[in-house]
Amino acid sequence: MAAFSLALSGIAIVRQPGLLAPAAILVALVAARMSEAHRRLASVAVGVAGVAFVLGLVVAVLTDASLY
Repeated sequence: MAAFSLALSGIAIVRQPGLLAPAAILVALVAARMSEAHRRLASVAVGVAGVAFVLGLVVAVLTDASLY
């Protein structure tokens, strides 16, 4: 699930960050709660999803693309 969140974060930068990045954050938080063994990967996924949210919104504003 953490790997899916990382992929979703990458997609969120270029396509609808207001919708996909919060979903990526939610998936990463669920992954962090579910797994004891991969907690570090899940915490990195939470951080990457947060950065993707901000970066995606900046890209969307600069290119006049839709946020949602």
